[in-house]
This record gives sequence, C-alpha cells and structure tokens, in this order.
Amino acid sequence: MKLLNQPLKIFLLCLAFATLSLVLNGTFLQLYRLHRDRDVLQEQIKSTRLNILDLDKQLRMAKDPVFIERQARDNYDLVDEHDLMFVFSEE
Repeated sequence: MKLLNQPLKIFLLCLAFATLSLVLNGTFLQLYRLHRDRDVLQEQIKSTRLNILDLDKQLRMAKDPVFIERQARDNYDLVDEHDLMFVFSEE
C-alpha cells in the first residue's frame, strides 16, 4: 500500500510497463521498418519522376521529323535523296 501513495513511482512503473509492452509487441520495430520503407519509396518516386522527364523529352524528340530522319539513317542505313552512297564489294 505504500507504493500506491507515491504517484511518481506509479507513473514510472506504468511508463516502464508501457515501454516494455511496446518493445515486446514489436510496435517499435514495425514503426522503424515503416520509416525505412518510406525513405525507400521516396527515393523510388524521385527516380521515377526523373525517368518520366527523360521519357517526355524523348517523346518530344520523336515527334520531330528531323530526329526521325536521323534515326532512320543511323539505324537502318537509309540515305537521303541528295546523299552520295558508296558501295564496296568484298573481294
């Protein structure tokens, strides 16, 4: 009964019990994991936004006829009507 007359000790005992309960329950560990996952997700969001900006830039370039012509020349060995083409035989 002496313990019940000392509110500070009761408060500390309740605080210790609550802390122990949270630790044993895994709530603190779960909270830490959630914060870590939030940081990972924020980095992924930032990376995805940069990727979207890069894809938007490529899309704008793909709508440009000069870019399309340059890609056709480079990738498919096409030539323009005024270009001079040399063909070498392999003998």
